[in-house]
Amino acid sequence: MAQPMNVTVTLDLPDDVEFLGYERVGDGHGIKVKFPLPDVCQCGACGRKEAATYEYKNTVYMARDLDLWGQPCWLVYQPCFHRCSRCGHRQEHLAPFKRKHVTYTFRFEEYVLRMLIGSNEEDVARRLGISAETVERIVENQLQEDKRIDPERIIEHVGFDEISLKKRHKLYVTVMTDLTDPNAPKVLAVAQGKDTAAAQQCLDKLTPQQRERVQTHRVDMGRVYGPVCNRQLPNSRLIVDRFHVAKHFGDVVDKLRKKATGKHKAKLSKAERSRFRALMWEFRRDPDELKPGERTALEALFAEVPILKHLHDARVRFKEIFDTAPDRATAERQLAELRQWTRTMGLDFEKFWTAYDNWKTGILNYFDGRYTSAAVEGINNKGRVITKRCYGVKPAGTFFKRIVLDINRASEAVGRSVAEMREIAA
Repeated sequence: MAQPMNVTVTLDLPDDVEFLGYERVGDGHGIKVKFPLPDVCQCGACGRKEAATYEYKNTVYMARDLDLWGQPCWLVYQPCFHRCSRCGHRQEHLAPFKRKHVTYTFRFEEYVLRMLIGSNEEDVARRLGISAETVERIVENQLQEDKRIDPERIIEHVGFDEISLKKRHKLYVTVMTDLTDPNAPKVLAVAQGKDTAAAQQCLDKLTPQQRERVQTHRVDMGRVYGPVCNRQLPNSRLIVDRFHVAKHFGDVVDKLRKKATGKHKAKLSKAERSRFRALMWEFRRDPDELKPGERTALEALFAEVPILKHLHDARVRFKEIFDTAPDRATAERQLAELRQWTRTMGLDFEKFWTAYDNWKTGILNYFDGRYTSAAVEGINNKGRVITKRCYGVKPAGTFFKRIVLDINRASEAVGRSVAEMREIAA
């Protein structure tokens, strides 16, 4: 017959909580604990302060805590109360490791939030053996502080973008992001819609002093966010990220390319069209990455359709300006030269140059500090993943909870980066 074994386990109990005993509870574990009680109590009914005299109930309370050995664990304690000598009001002393009217500890709430990152309420509830409503209540309690922006928080750079909540539906939200720390962007606010009112609703969450401290606001080339920020952020400069500028320029290049290649392919046979399409890969790639054979193929393509060489050169020159221009004055001069060159070559880039004239200040501001809104676009992509994971999210409040969990709280839950783990392993 197997002999029973004694196992010693080091318990990580909440601060000031004392271990009293252990009890097996079904398939889980019960840890009997007690906690210090104050010497003075103030009556919640009449306000009288007096020396505490505690009475204990003849029952015990259980609060769900972190799992032990992969099984549920509860902190078991005996509730006590103080009775006021003046009015007779009985006031229970709350356990320091949980909030009122719930049956789980603070650190269990934090554990649930970590499990929600990249998941949803139903999956987490099923894995922990609790209800989805309990998970939702935990999220609501934990994210109360995230709904308001700390008035003492220093915010120097903000970004704005819109996200579609459901495909083929006119459901959008505006997301305001704190870009002060480029390595740890944080979502500040989410508002329903993608209009002026939505942008204003986000900015209203900042105090007047915080709005005055903002140095840059980074937006796309839409008609909403730039004007609103210019009015509400008096000391901030508009930054149009190079990603949006390059997209507008690339759209014009693609339009002219399709027009030129369409006329050329109409003259070719089916086999020749297949060969021609294969050559377009070299056209789209970075010329510095091409091998000698690929360069030869690209030159053959230019020989067939000469206008493609001009479009290719325009795109390369445009990228080089944004990569190498040391300051805004140099960038402005080089862009003016590129503008004149496209006109000399007979390339119709007027649509792009009109947009450039309208957003010239914001585009050139990029070169002052190489400011980027890459983090904003990354959060936008994360938002799309969230909506697909949830098969569409309609309320802006629900989306705010999900994006805060996956962006703001994820950085707190991850202790080390991939690079740090590789250094440790090496």
